[in-house]
Amino acid sequence: KRKKEKVEKLNIELRSKKYGVKVFNSLEIDMRPNGRLPVSEKGLELLDFALVSIHSSFRQGRDTTTKRVLSALNHPKVKIFAHPTGRKLGKREGVELNWDKIFDFCKQNNKWLEINAEPMRLDLPDILVKNAVDEGLKLTLGTDAHHVDGMDNMPYGVSVARRGWAQMKDIMNTRSLVEFEKMIR
Repeated sequence: KRKKEKVEKLNIELRSKKYGVKVFNSLEIDMRPNGRLPVSEKGLELLDFALVSIHSSFRQGRDTTTKRVLSALNHPKVKIFAHPTGRKLGKREGVELNWDKIFDFCKQNNKWLEINAEPMRLDLPDILVKNAVDEGLKLTLGTDAHHVDGMDNMPYGVSVARRGWAQMKDIMNTRSLVEFEKMIR
């Protein structure tokens, strides 16, 4: 609740200074191995939207992992599947997923896939970006910034998007603030 209040206060300040910027109250949530989210419904209600990602239990089978992801994506507050394969280049292979099922679910339920620009991730890989674009899915670009210097990662994500033939119309966070606000509802 405090986070939501802080975000609202910050947005009032930003509007008063006419910066044309808005801060969203969102959260990246690790999905449990069974697909449940470790955040209470009360906590989720406070968010504008949520991202879900895999940070553990990477060796589940393809079908189990796919069910896990679909279960997590099914929550109404969840909008984005962040760094979808969970890979870390040179350190960890990504999880195995049934991408046809993931893509179909995302398309039918207006869920988005992230292209994570962190150089150790570059995830969604360009081949899957191309497949997602061909299927008419919507994507986002994220830097995975844990500090301000992480914002410098954006060109890497743009390069992955370009290699996957994504255009601005495919990337939801290239839209105007008004348009983006409508799309996350």
